[in-house]
Amino acid sequence: MDIRPLQTQDVQSWIDMRHRLWPDRPREELVGESVDWAHGLLGVFVAETGDGLIGFAEVSMRDRAPGCTTSPVGYLEGWWVEAGLRRRGVGIALLEAGEQWARDHGATELASDAHVGNEPSRAAHGAAGFSEKSAVLRFHKLIDVSAEVPAGVGGEAAITLREIRGDNVRAIMRLAVAPHQRAFVAPNAVSLAQYAFATTAWTRAVYADETPVGYVLLADEEGESCRYFLWRFMIDQRYQGKGFGEAAMGLIIEYVRNLPDANGLATSYVPLAGGPGEFYHRLGFVDTGEEDEGELETFLAF
Repeated sequence: MDIRPLQTQDVQSWIDMRHRLWPDRPREELVGESVDWAHGLLGVFVAETGDGLIGFAEVSMRDRAPGCTTSPVGYLEGWWVEAGLRRRGVGIALLEAGEQWARDHGATELASDAHVGNEPSRAAHGAAGFSEKSAVLRFHKLIDVSAEVPAGVGGEAAITLREIRGDNVRAIMRLAVAPHQRAFVAPNAVSLAQYAFATTAWTRAVYADETPVGYVLLADEEGESCRYFLWRFMIDQRYQGKGFGEAAMGLIIEYVRNLPDANGLATSYVPLAGGPGEFYHRLGFVDTGEEDEGELETFLAF
């Protein structure tokens, strides 16, 4: 058995194991969270035998955690071993790798959690040296998305495209379109995960002054007729109707114009009421008649 850091070729198997640990969570959410690993915010270690991967441990860094007195704190976000291979030291070996990652990132304590009724998990934590610090269940309910990030950005704000890094990636992942628009664009977490494993792609956050308000993902060499394809574009529901989308698209179009062999910019949209088709048409995009998985391709020629 080999305990080692997760590698790019392991990602699909890791997602499969995550789904077995958390079967009630949507798979796209589990995929989207892999962006934290891609950006170095999550230490992931896997156990491998000749038959493939049999377990994993995920550790993140948090500012604080219940029962801990130091900061930062390592946090065991996920810990799983194939059922038939438990109680053989695999879990402990994975945990030790995660502990070392946390120490390397400045932690002197490691925290974790489990549902109160999850006796196997509580027993496994106890066997690994954890002590229970609280029997309190913590509840949280977000009833207004605008309460999480203030929307006090006026239409006069300066629009820029900025790199996505460790200090702003979570804010970009929290941006979301309105509920009725979710059929038109994937969540940013999913887009960031796809970008992390793409070979030719470019991504930026849309900022209004110092506030992140949107996201763009551009693919290179997407097709024969057009080299550059707007893979994803969104403006958060709180910032729509202020001209930010048009301003951001102007910057994107200007960026593509200056790229090698750029003869235009293509994208696609879901042809349903309330979709972004009208938005692209206002900017000069013209439908090509091509269709892919229910989306219509539209093209802006330079």
